[in-house]
Amino acid sequence: MKLTQLRQADAMIDSHIHLDILAEHQTIDDLIMVMRQRNIVGAVIPATQPKEWQKQYQLAQQYGLGFSLGVHPWYVDNQWRQQIDALERQLDIVQTSADSQLLAIGECGLDGHHKDNFNAQRHSFDAQIQLAKHLKLPLIVHSVKAHEPMLKLLQQNKLPNTGVIHGFYGSVELAKRYIALGYKLGIGAILLNENANKLQQVIQQVPLDCLVIETDVAQVQLVKQTKNLPNDLQFELILPLLIKKIANLQKKSAVLVSEQVFRNTLQLFDL
Repeated sequence: MKLTQLRQADAMIDSHIHLDILAEHQTIDDLIMVMRQRNIVGAVIPATQPKEWQKQYQLAQQYGLGFSLGVHPWYVDNQWRQQIDALERQLDIVQTSADSQLLAIGECGLDGHHKDNFNAQRHSFDAQIQLAKHLKLPLIVHSVKAHEPMLKLLQQNKLPNTGVIHGFYGSVELAKRYIALGYKLGIGAILLNENANKLQQVIQQVPLDCLVIETDVAQVQLVKQTKNLPNDLQFELILPLLIKKIANLQKKSAVLVSEQVFRNTLQLFDL
């Protein structure tokens, strides 16, 4: 059943959450339970390196979530071609499953903070773009301190299903360049920082239909750091806070923002 058939008032989808970081199985159960109690009806769990791929697939099947497979720029090595070959084999395996919820390629991209492997990053990312094109899947893109080469690659390789710039934190001008290529912006916990003036300006100036919301590791870190388990009354999920913040910045109702962001995520991942 498609999530469009499950839409309820204030329903949300987490477009990017690293549940695998929660090593304790019971804690994952707790977090999933409270997410569902608070109307988070779907989520995408991205894999970032070969050793995670099977685990993410199993988590997705166990909890009825969407997932993606890719090679994150931090984990690209000189044997990038072998990593891509392994990714292709894993994609072939998961696609044969009748209940597979493979929704995207990624997390993949370019990270200028990691200069030692930057040339390999370019090759790996380009190869993952080609996989996304072949499979007609969107990309979950990691782009840090590498926006010009990133934009060049995305411009050269226009995808029918484009993707999302995960954890976007850049200028209004940069946001508009990605949007012009058809990409959505993944908005996460940084927006909740009152000093995040640049990102707040982006939210105020870009169309609402270009935004999706994400936990990334913020909720997972909170689970690990706090003494309160997710089912504790004091535990608060960040997605409703993001909806409220976006609504305040765009001077729209939280209901309107929630509904539009939900639709954006459905469209992005073809849910």
